[in-house]
Amino acid sequence: MRWTTLLPAAAGLAAGALLLALLPETVLFAPASSHAEATGTGTRYACPMMDFIGRRPGDCPVCGMRMSPVEAGELNREQQSRMGLELVRVTEGPATAVIRAHGIARYDERTFQAVVPRVAGRVVRRHPAALHPGTVVQAGDPVIDLFSPEVFAAQGELAAALKLADAHAIHALVERFLRWQLPAVAQAVIAGGAPVDTVTLASPYGGVVLPGATGGTGLPEVGTELAADAVLLRLADPAARILVLQVTETRARWLRTGQAVTLAREDGTEPAPPAAEVAWISPALHPELRTREVHLHVRAEGDQLPPGSVAEARLNATLAPDLTPADPARAADAGRFPLVPRSAILSTGVRHVAWRVAARLPDGRIRLELAPVALGPRLEAADGGDLYVVRHGLRPGDEVAARGAFLIDSQAQLAGQPSLLFPTGQPAPGTASAP
Repeated sequence: MRWTTLLPAAAGLAAGALLLALLPETVLFAPASSHAEATGTGTRYACPMMDFIGRRPGDCPVCGMRMSPVEAGELNREQQSRMGLELVRVTEGPATAVIRAHGIARYDERTFQAVVPRVAGRVVRRHPAALHPGTVVQAGDPVIDLFSPEVFAAQGELAAALKLADAHAIHALVERFLRWQLPAVAQAVIAGGAPVDTVTLASPYGGVVLPGATGGTGLPEVGTELAADAVLLRLADPAARILVLQVTETRARWLRTGQAVTLAREDGTEPAPPAAEVAWISPALHPELRTREVHLHVRAEGDQLPPGSVAEARLNATLAPDLTPADPARAADAGRFPLVPRSAILSTGVRHVAWRVAARLPDGRIRLELAPVALGPRLEAADGGDLYVVRHGLRPGDEVAARGAFLIDSQAQLAGQPSLLFPTGQPAPGTASAP
């Protein structure tokens, strides 16, 4: 029974071996001449009607139309016109860029002053300086009227000392009023005036009234009990501004403290904002924005740059021959590099190429070749155009395709030739081979 089961299997194996022996060699092994087809380096043929690419000439197996060879890297005049081909030359020049950033203006914290009452009491009246943030206060302007039993009692003591002609007590009491910043109250008592329970507190500084740090106006209300040495008002220089910018990490390293900055109002209205300069560059990066904070110090008179307004800052940057920041005011420090428009570069993010003119033929045809390039930083020119610094791969004077480069590269991929995505050429897909 066992031998009966094995006999059909043995017969099948013998028949298979005999069939393999009789098959032609070309069926089992690709001939040497087909190596170019297998690797995709040979000529490709495309159907003009259907989306079909073959590796042998003949008719399209889908629609029957005659297939034509796919050519890449060589364009006649008609093809150049239909493609809208635009060629540009690689130039040479300094690596200068315009860095643009937006920021919000605020009062300069370095000029802040605090109005602090030195005596406790209750607010019974507010003068204009204590009514609205943004009010400009002059030194000596009244801020509030304060009801203070402590001040009233001190005036009584001073009046009694005057009657007793107690010079030591008079001197001590006058010094107390000076510490309270109320010398006029002591002078009124010395001049024979009666003690009063309400005194006016004035600002010892000039400036613009700032809102509260925790929201709201932050200004005292009538009936508020004030403690001694509590902040009553905060003032700032009305013309001093800080403009806070966020500059990307790749651009922030090009900046230098002290360099001039040109400002433009976001809404484009007049009066034009004043000039500014870089005052501080944060040494740390913002962990989420990947930017560095840059402070500009500005003197803005009138309505040039109101606090809270948005302004665009334009900062000129220059790179030295080793691609490190150079002083933009010293042209001799700038390096010179091959420069190519951004539109001429095809990139995967890792690999960068350009299609360079290799030859111009007498009949108007041009032959292009793939040029892998190593790029430096991207620059923004004064006219708003983007340029790349070229470290390797292109030389000044080379012509490259700026418009139409993507179509040229796509054609090279169809032809199986080296391209952006396939440095050594693209093998033909198995589904696109002709029968």
